[in-house]
Amino acid sequence: MQFADPHPPALWKGPDFRSKDDVAVDLDPAAVAAVLDDVRAVAAVRDIVDVSRDDLDMAPLSHQMAEVLDTLRHGRGLVILRGFPVAHLTQHEIETFYWALGLHLGVPVSQSVMGDRLGHVKDVSGKDASARAYRNSNELTPHSDPADFLSFLCLHPAAKGGDSLFASSHAVHEEMRRLRPDLLERLYRGYRWHRFGEEPVGFDPITPHRVPVFSSCDGHLSCRIVRQYVEIAAAEYPECAFEPADKEALDLFDELALRPDIGFWFRLAAGEAVVANNFTVLHARTAFEDGPDPDAKRHLLRLWLAAEPPRPVVPEVYIYGEGEPGIPAREGSVPYYENKVTVN
Repeated sequence: MQFADPHPPALWKGPDFRSKDDVAVDLDPAAVAAVLDDVRAVAAVRDIVDVSRDDLDMAPLSHQMAEVLDTLRHGRGLVILRGFPVAHLTQHEIETFYWALGLHLGVPVSQSVMGDRLGHVKDVSGKDASARAYRNSNELTPHSDPADFLSFLCLHPAAKGGDSLFASSHAVHEEMRRLRPDLLERLYRGYRWHRFGEEPVGFDPITPHRVPVFSSCDGHLSCRIVRQYVEIAAAEYPECAFEPADKEALDLFDELALRPDIGFWFRLAAGEAVVANNFTVLHARTAFEDGPDPDAKRHLLRLWLAAEPPRPVVPEVYIYGEGEPGIPAREGSVPYYENKVTVN
């Protein structure tokens, strides 16, 4: 088959960067200071998700955010934003600040059936044993999320672990094309996904179509994968069962993304945010442990953003709806997976 060609700026490798400094943008302190009074005033009277660009003037930071957006769309697809004033604002105020900056990059979309457009990444597995991955402390394999852009803002790092991996899916694609083009074909063919109890009303628990790991549309090479959802579908539904080459392809995909000469590892500190293009950049996480202080547990804010205009992609990349990013909200529901299928 004919494979897509990568976009050169999006094809990078971890050793291209000496440290976080090489991918970081430091928010202008004067510009941050200029908007803090407005942030506090708006936070005092508005719910975060009701704040629009017209409600909070972030113009002093708009030039920097325009450069970040250009990097996400046309560059390496990865930026670390530093200088969030987490020590000078209440949590509600920093959430408002973060949300307002996010509006310069895209439109926040729902991250689960709970309708959470501003997500909280922390370990709640002690209260919810079936919590989805972003709500527990387990290691996460390289994956992408069902939105155009992804962002995390660190409020508190973990006491131990919780390191982040980001990797260019274009680099993984090219290494796989060099080593095992036969397995790369499997990833273009794709897999049916389990929707983990978050399918819209009237939809089946698994996708009726194969979701391609790699696909091409109008010259844009895109990637979409959450291995756990693919494996659960394969384990539970005979029609989705793997052939030996399917698991081999996914194993090689993970191996390449995690390889030291491809992936870029770092740890976010309080006041640092990462922003990435979900179609060109993969992310993963090591397991983490929290300390005994309940006020100092690992806590990240998360945004999933729909780009305007959206990236050209094939319709098969959509898992939860017809061409809509994110996961549709469903009143009174929480993410779950009751059967607890063990996947390797």
